[in-house]
Amino acid sequence: RPFFEDAVSKSPVVYLIHNMLTVEECDELIGMAKGKYDRVDDSSGTNNYLENTMVSEKLGETLAKNIDRVTLWKGGIAGKVIKDVDERISQVTGFPPEHFSDFQINKYEEGSSHEPHFDVNPTNGIMATITIFLNDVPQGSGGEFIYTNPDDGDEPVVITPTKGLAIVHHNTDEKYNFDQSTIHKEATLSGGIKYVAKKYVYLNPQPNHLRIVLPLMAMPFGGKLPRLFITLQNALIEKYGSESAEVYFQKIVTMIPVLLLIGIASAVSAFVTNKLKGDGGEKKDEKEAEGKSKKSKSKSKKSD
Repeated sequence: RPFFEDAVSKSPVVYLIHNMLTVEECDELIGMAKGKYDRVDDSSGTNNYLENTMVSEKLGETLAKNIDRVTLWKGGIAGKVIKDVDERISQVTGFPPEHFSDFQINKYEEGSSHEPHFDVNPTNGIMATITIFLNDVPQGSGGEFIYTNPDDGDEPVVITPTKGLAIVHHNTDEKYNFDQSTIHKEATLSGGIKYVAKKYVYLNPQPNHLRIVLPLMAMPFGGKLPRLFITLQNALIEKYGSESAEVYFQKIVTMIPVLLLIGIASAVSAFVTNKLKGDGGEKKDEKEAEGKSKKSKSKSKKSD
């Protein structure tokens, strides 16, 4: 059963929750992500707002080094494993599941690291971050999760990756102002592989186009969202600004299922119409053939 360890830091507010995920659930998430990863490129200058991958604060310099990542879009149509995990996280942390992002799975290999950074999203405010280790990393192999600059003046907070262990930190203070002390890093992995699942807790409940429609669009691809939607949102933000862009994006995405249903209905209607025409034509041909056969027999009798 999950159990809290006392807050390891008061500024930022950091809690450790042991056994947040079972061994089987950790393995299940790793399996869901297999074959779907993309290499993180945060030096390109292009944000991925939908999946919380922001460009490096240092222009042209990558902070996420040799990290592979995928967001598993499951939302409100998730299967039992994800639903059970979300319900448990909500019960243990008190965060409502309607505020949760989908799981972002990160894969680290030898030499991978994530330099000091914040968890921010200008288009969808992040109140808290839940980081869960999906496998053990042996002592001496690096990969530690580190809060580098606590406000209370203490030494950096260093946490060793342990399978099923969750780290919870608040990105905002009690007045929902951004907390600069939440800056954190993941140390270089010197050997083996490390898997980390992240779930972001947004300031606001997530609308249906993010919880239902986009997961439906990702379903044929095992939960990986087609890049088209990320490109579309970025284009709208660039043209209209984040607030107006979100309104347009929601309308466009919400219309997709309607258009698909119309397309399916049209295809079915066309198929049925053609089928009926085909059946009618076959019957007509049969009658004509029968008539010709009778005439032929009649002529045959007369000649006899």
